[in-house]
Amino acid sequence: MPSTTQAPKLSLSLDGLMLRYAVLVGLIIIASVGFSLANDNFYSLTNLGILLRSISVLFLVSMGMTFVMLTGGIDLSVGSNVAFSGGVGVVTLTSTGSATLGFIAAVLAGMAIGWVNGFFVGRLRLSAFMVTLATFALARGLALVIYGADSINVDNATFLWLGGTSWGNMPVVIPFVAAVFVGLSVLLYKTVFGRDVYASGSNFNTAFVLGRRPDQTLVWVYVLTGFLAGLSAIITVGRVSSGQPWTGLYLEFDAITAVILGGTALAGGRGRLMGTILGVLLYGIIINGLVLTGTNPFLQSLIKGLILLGVVLLDAFTQKGRN
Repeated sequence: MPSTTQAPKLSLSLDGLMLRYAVLVGLIIIASVGFSLANDNFYSLTNLGILLRSISVLFLVSMGMTFVMLTGGIDLSVGSNVAFSGGVGVVTLTSTGSATLGFIAAVLAGMAIGWVNGFFVGRLRLSAFMVTLATFALARGLALVIYGADSINVDNATFLWLGGTSWGNMPVVIPFVAAVFVGLSVLLYKTVFGRDVYASGSNFNTAFVLGRRPDQTLVWVYVLTGFLAGLSAIITVGRVSSGQPWTGLYLEFDAITAVILGGTALAGGRGRLMGTILGVLLYGIIINGLVLTGTNPFLQSLIKGLILLGVVLLDAFTQKGRN
């Protein structure tokens, strides 16, 4: 009897997933064609390189946000964490002259903020929204203190390589992001940790009863997100050849929008990394197209807000339909 009921559920789940991906791919094609008609330079190799480089950080942060949201949580601190960890990395670089130590410092700083989030959310069971709202302000404040509210120029070629180098029109960071995606996919779908992530989001208390350690899982999920924020900081510094205290402003909202676009549920327990990748690509194309067509920056913010509101409503209706 269990096999006859499980198969239809799995089939329905896969059908819904494929439908979601098909819709996203269709929207990507429509947006691309529309913006190419509005501006002939949209499909130029130069603009495609700019597009891919500009969304590389969003790819990384959104993959981390996917893990967090699969547990039913949220991380409002990732943008500030990118600024903070970038500041720690740049100051370490300028103090020691070692790019390696700069890399390590940036990643460890990002993981430290992630650990703080994970400890309070996972171990103390405080609200993820409130905890990460606090570290959102904390990390941004630390970044401003580190930078002295001013940018720091970076000319170390090794430190700038990942974010600033291209092979022809292909940014080096894109194969790097692809490798990270493969690694995270293996972690999420092929390991006990990945199953614990889904179990924590589906039902935290039940996961405890089944012998899991969802509290510990949450700590490591937020540490992972901090690790990806640290990598994003290195890429961001490489893109602009400087560390800046206002880096990553509103990045968390862009990531949340892209992740929900990709089909990850706000309530947790449902979502895939491939959907997140498609969500980031669609969101990035829309933002790039708006910039390319000379849309007023204030209007761009309005459009971003409407997109976020729209995907939240879509998630709410989808969840209601499932229930």
